[in-house]
Amino acid sequence: MKVIILGSGTCVPSFKRSAPAYYLEEEGRQVLIDCGGGTLLQLEKSGRSYKDLDAVFITHPHPDHVAGIMPLIHALVATPLFKREKGLLLAGPKNLKKFYENCIIPVTGSPKTFSIQIQEIEDKMDYPPFRVFTANTVHSENSLAFRFECGSKSVVITGDADYDRELVELSKNCDLLIADCSFPDNMKARGHMTPKECGLIAREAGVKKLLLSHLHSLPFPDSDRIKQCRQVFNGDVSLAEDFLEIEL
Repeated sequence: MKVIILGSGTCVPSFKRSAPAYYLEEEGRQVLIDCGGGTLLQLEKSGRSYKDLDAVFITHPHPDHVAGIMPLIHALVATPLFKREKGLLLAGPKNLKKFYENCIIPVTGSPKTFSIQIQEIEDKMDYPPFRVFTANTVHSENSLAFRFECGSKSVVITGDADYDRELVELSKNCDLLIADCSFPDNMKARGHMTPKECGLIAREAGVKKLLLSHLHSLPFPDSDRIKQCRQVFNGDVSLAEDFLEIEL
C-alpha cells in the first residue's frame, strides 16, 4: 500500500504545507482521504492525476478538508480531450449526501458522462482491495477517522480529532497512524490533539509508525512537536511533509 501526503497543513495558507489531503494506492485503486484546496495541483506535482481517482473519503465537511471537491468534479467534466466514464465515489459521515446536494451540485451540476455515488459510512465498508473502518471523532457534529486495511497492512487517518478512546481502538496495532497535531502542548485547543496526546494514542494502540500532520505554521521549531511527543511515545515518530511517500 502506497501513501502520499499531499497536504500536511490546515485552513491557514502556507507555502510549505497544503490543505489536508492524503492519497492511497493499492492494486490499481486510487483514493483520496480529504480534498482540501489545491489538492488537484498537489496530485499533479506528485506524479498522479485527478483523472484516475476512484474515490474521495471525507473526514468532515469543514472547508479545508472539502474545498477541492468542487474543482475536482468540475475538472473531470471540463478537461479538454478527456471523457470521464468511470464512476466516482464520495464516502464520509452522515449528512454527506445533503452537503453534496446543497453545496456542490448547485455549482457543478450533475456530470453527464459519469456517475457520482454518495455513501454515508456508519461503521465500516468494503471497498476492494480495502476494508474501511471508521470511528466518530471529538471535533465536529459529523467527523470521522478512517482505518484502511489491505492484506496485513493498515493505515489510520484521524482527520481533525481530539484524544479519545475510540481513536485508540481504531488505531490498534496499525502500521501507520497519521494524526492531527495542530498545536504544541502549550496551545491545546479543543477538537485537536497536541503532540503528547498523539503520542498517547500511538503508545496505547501499539502503533508501528506515527506521523504528525495537520500542522499549523507557528513561531516555534517544528522539532518541538517531536520532542513533546517523545515524552510519552518512544516509537517511530516524524512530521508529515507534503509529497512524503510511504510504502507499507
